[in-house]
Amino acid sequence: MFFATSRLGSRRNNGLREGSHLDVQEITDELIHPSRILFTEEVILGICMVITGLLFAFSQMPEPVLSTAATGKTIVNRSLASFGAMTNPDSSERGALLMEAAKPMFTALRQAQYLEEHRDYGPAAVAAWREVAKQLDDLAFQPIEMGQKNLPLWLYDAERSRIEVLEAKLAALAGPYRDTILHLRQQAITSEQAAALAIPAEQRTTEQQQDAAAVAMLMSVSWEAVAEVLPEPARSEARSYCHLLREAQRNATALASHRGIINFAHWEAVAAAASTPEGMRAREAAARADRARDAGDFEAAQAAYEECLTAWQSVFIEHPELKQDINIAECVAEDIDAYQAVLSERGQPFDEAFSLPNVIRTDS
Repeated sequence: MFFATSRLGSRRNNGLREGSHLDVQEITDELIHPSRILFTEEVILGICMVITGLLFAFSQMPEPVLSTAATGKTIVNRSLASFGAMTNPDSSERGALLMEAAKPMFTALRQAQYLEEHRDYGPAAVAAWREVAKQLDDLAFQPIEMGQKNLPLWLYDAERSRIEVLEAKLAALAGPYRDTILHLRQQAITSEQAAALAIPAEQRTTEQQQDAAAVAMLMSVSWEAVAEVLPEPARSEARSYCHLLREAQRNATALASHRGIINFAHWEAVAAAASTPEGMRAREAAARADRARDAGDFEAAQAAYEECLTAWQSVFIEHPELKQDINIAECVAEDIDAYQAVLSERGQPFDEAFSLPNVIRTDS
């Protein structure tokens, strides 16, 4: 498939950052309120009032500040626009189909890969990857049709954060009740079931597997079940949290699936690094090291991988914000693994200067 043509290959899409374009905590705080005030007219009006005040203040400032204000206003407008279809279930507008919306990104990606395939790692390649990053940014704000909802891809981080916050709120509100239910159910486990649990899963008989499955089902206590035993008004509050939690989980699952189809997190990480001259040097050295390794020239491969990892160190020193991107860290980790394999072929010890913590450090 086209999505796997990079030297680095496919990545898992469970990254911690994933390129959010808004303040995740602000969004989360608004989404988790049990009264279901989710980007209502009051919230939008409040945002608009704040923006109006800021723009008035910025209008009194020099031109460089005005350009910053314009950029911020654009991001807010794009974010609110991407929520439009999602928050209006009666809207007849359909979101874009994923592959159709992703075409500009793939076009830019093909150009960047074409240059690298022809061993062009100069300014043109850097510019090509910057275009990939731009197209990914545009795609992130595009509402995508996902079943009955239109969701922008950037919402993934916000929904994951919302899940964590809602689970924490439910634990604080109903945790003791849930612990009590679990304790009572533990007492209902039979001796045969307890014995089955003590046996490694791969060694269990069919009957023991059934006993273990019964215990797993018995000990699975949903927050919805716990909410029903709470006294009022905690019960109503917990029900609201549960409703929001399931909604966030469904959204996060749909978003993760769609992001995975186009390998969004991987290409976002690659484009972020390759958009810098230091990152491009790392990619060029890694490609050279790969060719040397494939040719059996392990000495040249070692030297090239060390050049690659040194360039990665420069990336994080010059762009410390990239250190927080777990997907970029995975790219570096793959280069380190390849380097270690070459050292093993040569019978040489690994140099800790090229360990992941040392490569991604931000001090010179």
